[in-house]
Amino acid sequence: MRIIVIGSGKLGYQIAEALSREKYDLIVIDSDNRVVEKAADTLDVLAVYGNGLLAEPLGRLGLDKDDVVIAVTGSDESNILACMSAKSLGAGRTIARIRGPEYTRGLAISLNQLNIDYVLNPDLSTATEIKNLLAFAPARRVETFVEGKVHMVEISVTDDNPLLGLSLKEYDFTGVLIAAIDRGGDITIPKGNDCLKVGDNIYVIGEVHEVAQFCRLAGKPSYKIKTVMLVGGSRIADYLARDLHDAAVRVKIIEKDAARAKDLSLELPDALVVHGDGTDLELLLAEDIASTDAFVALTGIDEENMVVSLLAKKLGVKKTVAKVNRKGYVSIAEEIGIDSVVTPGLISLSKILRLVRGGEVVSLILLLGGQGEVMEFFISPSSHLAGRKIKELKFPKEAIITTIVHQGQIIIPHGNDRLEAGDRVIVLTQFEEAEQIRELFGTGERKTGRGLWDSIKNAWIFTDN
Repeated sequence: MRIIVIGSGKLGYQIAEALSREKYDLIVIDSDNRVVEKAADTLDVLAVYGNGLLAEPLGRLGLDKDDVVIAVTGSDESNILACMSAKSLGAGRTIARIRGPEYTRGLAISLNQLNIDYVLNPDLSTATEIKNLLAFAPARRVETFVEGKVHMVEISVTDDNPLLGLSLKEYDFTGVLIAAIDRGGDITIPKGNDCLKVGDNIYVIGEVHEVAQFCRLAGKPSYKIKTVMLVGGSRIADYLARDLHDAAVRVKIIEKDAARAKDLSLELPDALVVHGDGTDLELLLAEDIASTDAFVALTGIDEENMVVSLLAKKLGVKKTVAKVNRKGYVSIAEEIGIDSVVTPGLISLSKILRLVRGGEVVSLILLLGGQGEVMEFFISPSSHLAGRKIKELKFPKEAIITTIVHQGQIIIPHGNDRLEAGDRVIVLTQFEEAEQIRELFGTGERKTGRGLWDSIKNAWIFTDN
C-alpha cells in the first residue's frame, strides 16, 4: 500500500511526518518546489514536484486499488478535483480535506459521486472537541468511544485531591480506570503501587456517569456552562456556535474583521456578534467577560489565543480553551494556567491514522502529541482473539486494555475476562508499543511491498517541465 499526500502545507507535512515515522510507502506531491525540497530533506518520503490535480504526475505513479490518496491543499475545490483525478487513474481510497460549511450542508451530489471516500474537516472536528470540553467542564480533555457510551477525560491532580498519598491498588472505585498518567510531559501506564502527585494529569476512562462521579470525588465536580464568549470568527466558531445553540448555550462572538463580523451576524442569528479586537482588555470588560462561564480563543495566532485565554482566566472565567496549532506550545499553554488546549492538526492526524490503518480500528486518539495512542478495536467473529482471556495475551508492558464493551455492558477488565466476537475493546498504549498492539488485534494493514522502494525513497524529486 502506498499513501500519496497532495499538498504539503502545515497539515500535509504533519500527516507525512507521522506516516513516514510508521514506515509507510509515502509520496508527497506539491506545486511549491521549496516545500518539496523540505519534505525530501527532512522526511523519509518520495517527494514529487507537480500539480496533484492533473493526470501528471499522478499518472506516472501508476495508481492502483491499494493506494490511498489524501488531498489536503489549501483549497476545498482543489482537493475535490484531486480525489476525482486519483480515482479515475485507479486509486483505491481517497480522503479530501473540505473545510467550507457550504460543502457540508448544500452539496447537490453525493461524496460517492465525487469519488471521495472520506471527508476530513478539521474545523468541524475541532468544534466538536470544544463542545465536548464545555459539556464536561472540569476536564482538560474529553474523548468519547463506542458511540458515546465510554468517556475518557483528562483531569489535573491538585493539592485538594483526596486520592493523594494512596497507591492505585488502594482505590476503591468501580466502573472507572486511571489508564495513564502525564507526569512532566511524559506519559506512563500506571501500576498498582504508583501514587498520584500534585501536578500530574490523569486519564480516567469508564461509563459517563461513573467518570463524572470519580471527578467529583477527586475534587473536580461538573458544572453547567450557560454562556460562552468566542474570540475569532473562524469556521470553527461558525460550527461551534451552531452546536452550542442546539445545546441551549448563549454565544457571543468577537471578530476583528468588520466584513466577517457582518457575515457571521447574518449566518448566526441566534448568536451575538461583536465587531472588535478580542484581545482588547477594555472591550472584554465592556462585554462583561467576568460573568461568562467559558471563553474560547480561536484567532489565527497561537500567541494571541494563549495570552487572551490567560487574561480571561485572570478576569474570573471558569473555563478557558485556546486553539494552538504549534505542538510545542501545547505544554506551555497548559503550564501557564489555560484549562484546555485544542490542536486541529493533531485531531485531523488521529483521523487520518485510523483511516489509513483500517482493519478493526474503529477510532484512534493521540495523546501528548503522539507519545501515546488510544485505539478502539472491534473483535470480529473471525478474530483470533475471540474467546481468549486477557491474561493469555502477549501484551506489551506499556499498554493496557482499559475497557471492554460486551453486548452494551461496559466492563473494566481483569485478567480472567474474555474477549468475545462483537466486543469493542479500548486500548491505551505508548507510541513504541502501538505497532505491536495493532498486530495483536489484526488490523490487516500492509505498509510495504514495492520492491526497490526503500532504495529510491528520497532519491527522486520529480519535476514537471
